[in-house]
Amino acid sequence: MMKIIVLILSILPFLYSKNIDLEIENKKLIQEIDKLEKIVKKQEILLKTKENDKKNHIFYAQECEKESAFPKLMMKNEYQKKSFDENEIITFEASAFRLKTDSIIYDAIDGKDIDMWESRTSFTSNTMSNGWIKISGYFVNRKWKKAQKEMWVKSVQTIKREQ
Repeated sequence: MMKIIVLILSILPFLYSKNIDLEIENKKLIQEIDKLEKIVKKQEILLKTKENDKKNHIFYAQECEKESAFPKLMMKNEYQKKSFDENEIITFEASAFRLKTDSIIYDAIDGKDIDMWESRTSFTSNTMSNGWIKISGYFVNRKWKKAQKEMWVKSVQTIKREQ
């Protein structure tokens, strides 16, 4: 009986140290499993993305070489765009505009610069011609003031405001 106790006491530290080694090994394996699971998730996302890309491809139909059996449709005259002369002045319903950038104000189309307005300045107009907009009035402290002299701004520097 004594021999058994001595034997157990001598083996016990060995078993205890093996148990600790196994716990450390287990923690390392759990960490490795976590890393591998993250990699698998990334790969699944990539795979789904590739599958969606394949599903979302746009396929263009080939043009028919034959003439259509249907007659060609024509737009009504009132909706067709009219071609304008280069110097023709077009009038439209008055609208509010805003400057996109700091802009030079001119006294005529391709005329002398008379002023510089800051971006986001609001003004009104009802006339345009060949890339230019005539300023009919402008806002000072949120109050509209009629333009006293002829003023023009390049239309590319403006945006039409929603009403």
